[in-house]
Amino acid sequence: MRARPRDTVPAINENTVAELVQQSVVTDTFRRLVSDKKQRLYQTTIRLFGEYGYDGLSVDQFCREAGISKGSFFQYFPSKSHLLEFAILIFDDYLKQLLSEIRRTEPGPLVKQKLLHLYEALIVNARLYRAEERFYLFATRALDHSAVALEGIDLERHVSNYVEEIIRRGEETGEIRGDFDIELTGRLVSLVMGTLVRSTFRADRLPRQETERYLISFLFDGIKA
Repeated sequence: MRARPRDTVPAINENTVAELVQQSVVTDTFRRLVSDKKQRLYQTTIRLFGEYGYDGLSVDQFCREAGISKGSFFQYFPSKSHLLEFAILIFDDYLKQLLSEIRRTEPGPLVKQKLLHLYEALIVNARLYRAEERFYLFATRALDHSAVALEGIDLERHVSNYVEEIIRRGEETGEIRGDFDIELTGRLVSLVMGTLVRSTFRADRLPRQETERYLISFLFDGIKA
């Protein structure tokens, strides 16, 4: 799977923006902006939240770096918490698209092939650029912030759901031993994947070759029949 250039941001899905208008996350004034300006505001949002966090970023600073007036900000977003909600939901939509692409490019039907392909796509050939990586690390912790109301949103759920689906399929085919609780196995594998993804994005990332050896041993030797 070819990684996209690390300085590019995926295009915002206009259908998703329309849904956010319906949810009152962004205004219709924002929806009517030209695509390039919406894209620039989104890119600025994920970069600044990734760098400064929620409490560390003020609306004034955002407006300065985004090149908009404070009046324009409130024409686009009801509040700073809505700005974060906008960024998280757009980013969540991108992660969903990424997992769909990973599914489409699976190399074969075996559980080992599927899990190794997922590992390589998420960790070995990371598809996020640096600002997205920082935003991912921030956003996976930000949803508990009292000022942010995003019920049921978990940025890691796309990976978790996919892994659990693979594990269940492995039990059906006999590739995974049936005396283990399949739901628990799926959660454990998802936890390992999520930890490795976050480690890959941090400065103190784990050595890739050693990590891969342990992961493959755990996934394939540890759960085989």
